[in-house]
Parts: sequence; structure tokens; C-alpha cells
Amino acid sequence: MSDPATPPVRSSALRNSLFVVVVGGVLTTFLVLGQQGRPPDMPASAPHKLQINHNGDLTGFVGEADLDAVAAKQIDKKAVEKRVNATCQSCHGEPGNDPRTHACAASRCLPANHPPKSECIKCHRMPANTSTATR
Repeated sequence: MSDPATPPVRSSALRNSLFVVVVGGVLTTFLVLGQQGRPPDMPASAPHKLQINHNGDLTGFVGEADLDAVAAKQIDKKAVEKRVNATCQSCHGEPGNDPRTHACAASRCLPANHPPKSECIKCHRMPANTSTATR
């Protein structure tokens, strides 16, 4: 007779197999999602360069007025991000907009299959060698 305190070998092997299948499925999902293309970086042209201060805070676009020391300490991060994203949308429109009616003349409009996200700078990053700092 088997001891009731120890589980049968068959039950243990089934649990181990199930664990391996679940972990394998999770890892496969991460691999598949990781292979999908990431959003393109912003171009290094003038209207796309973001201005970052020495604290790493976004202060706007390069070429806008530099902030003085007092104003730089009182930056409202959400307000700056909202202004930058609004500037992006003023040129690129919103996903699915009719490009014929937009200022970008069809070449820079967002495609209809673009995710409906209005926070451009969260996905599209500046190229690594173009960041600038202000005082």
C-alpha cells in the first residue's frame, strides 16, 4: 500500500509538465512580442529635437526660449509633455485623419492603423546622439 502523505509519482510528473508548458508559453509570448518592430525614432531634424535640462526634465523643443534657473526648477512636467505632444499632432494629425485636409500634405500624416495614442514622446524617442541640455 502507498503512504497517503506522499503524492503519487504520476501526479507530480503531471504538475511538473504543466508548469513547464505554462512557463514555456509565457516565455514564447515575450519572445514573439519582443520581435515586433519598435516605433521609429524621431528624425534628427530641427523641429524634432527635444530640449532636456541637466536634471533630465523635458523643457520643450530645441530653439524655444531657454528657461532661466528659477523657471527650470518650477517645470510642470505634465504641462510640457502635453504642449510637446500637441505640437506633434499639429503637424502629424491624428490616426485616420484624411491626409488631403491636413497641413502635412499627406507625407507625414499618421497612418490609419497607428495606435490611438496622443502621447507621441512616450513611444517615439530622439536618436541617442541628438539630446541637448540647457542650463
